[in-house]
Amino acid sequence: MSVRAIVVTVCLVTLLAGVAAAQSIGGGVKGGLSLADVPNISDGVPAASAILELRIGYAVGGFVAIGLGNGFSIQPEALYTQKGTSITVSEGTASSEMKLKADYVDVPILGRFTFGKGLRRYVFAGPPLNFLISAKAKSGFLGTASEIDVSETVESFEAALVLGGGIEIGPLLVEARWSEGLTNIAVDGMTAAGTALKTRTLLVLGGIRF
Repeated sequence: MSVRAIVVTVCLVTLLAGVAAAQSIGGGVKGGLSLADVPNISDGVPAASAILELRIGYAVGGFVAIGLGNGFSIQPEALYTQKGTSITVSEGTASSEMKLKADYVDVPILGRFTFGKGLRRYVFAGPPLNFLISAKAKSGFLGTASEIDVSETVESFEAALVLGGGIEIGPLLVEARWSEGLTNIAVDGMTAAGTALKTRTLLVLGGIRF
């Protein structure tokens, strides 16, 4: 994680925790596994020669839960999330690879409904505002590819939609969420096939409520 990412994430989490304390409402921290891809990045490449793989990374951050009554709450969050993808293209006996590593601070504003007692279940949905922290790409023949900074070719902001759910036992929680990018992340526009590049991410998170 870059120094810039650490500073932004810590500031946002600290701000959320401060709001929670000031308003006597809930909050906590969470973190876990990120499974990400950019499905349209292989458009224009013959399907038989392209293998698209997930980027396996992590997500970590904090949240505030503002209760509205009857199980409903508003839940602002700040999560440092690793996104991206990998594609391997075979041409005869040679293979080349392209990897994209795009790291964001995601700031979702979620609507949440909690039900049950003891073992509580909850579902949530909402729009995150995702801010790019860094973007790096690696391309070339397998084993010889070098990594370069491509932040200027990736949009600094991404809009998305989040859906998910989880369970709580006392202060502990486990959840899964699906994030679907709604805006094109490529500054120059489209793939060779004329389609937009959009992220897609599955997060599996554990956390503690304060």
